[in-house]
Amino acid sequence: MPNDYFQFKQFKINQASVGMKVTTDGCLFGAWVANEIMNLEEEPQRILDIGSGTGLLSLMIAQNTFNSQIDSVESNSQAFRKSQENFNSSQWANRLLCTHTKVQDYNSGAYDIIVSNPPFFKESEKGQNPNKNQAVHASDLDSKTLLNHVMRLLSPDGIFYLLYPEREMNDFITFAKENGLYLSKLVTVKNQTVGKVFRYMAAFKSSNIKSEKIEIVIRENSGQYTAKFWSLIKEFYLEYNAPKAN
Repeated sequence: MPNDYFQFKQFKINQASVGMKVTTDGCLFGAWVANEIMNLEEEPQRILDIGSGTGLLSLMIAQNTFNSQIDSVESNSQAFRKSQENFNSSQWANRLLCTHTKVQDYNSGAYDIIVSNPPFFKESEKGQNPNKNQAVHASDLDSKTLLNHVMRLLSPDGIFYLLYPEREMNDFITFAKENGLYLSKLVTVKNQTVGKVFRYMAAFKSSNIKSEKIEIVIRENSGQYTAKFWSLIKEFYLEYNAPKAN
């Protein structure tokens, strides 16, 4: 298989020329959200992925649902084409739709679930690749803009799932609370037990209840995946990635 592709159990991702590779934290986020959705009392009818990139999150959610319509928006033309290609080559093509637009210009009714792995680097950290810049920098979709459109597109009983670094997540939690969207679950993600938290995964609802806090460590000190990480990701990763028995 060409190096441009990343292989999962039930689908593969074409990630070439977008400046945005499949990442471990992105896969973990997709697996966590897919698992959260699977454990809801009722399967959501409509799901929106803001900033689909190569379509990873939408595909992982599609694998864990049966009838949900999964829409996505992507403003970068190359990433949009990759999302379309990946959706059309999957077994869930009839439930996946990507629209080439900014979320600011998107209007398609209310969604039961919204997910986003948005850009977060600031202007000063931009590099030479314009497509990569648009994929990973916050100038096109800052946290306040994202919140405004999540509030506009989320149903009253809906859930918003977000992946961010620590500083950006803390800011978003504050902005959201001020606007009536409250933290429901917060997952801290570390590469190793002794390492620093490098990503936060969160769920937000309109009801203000006590939030649940969880920690996930990706790898043991030996370098192998932890049992907790693998329990979420095992339905997606190929078996050779599994932790080895002691």
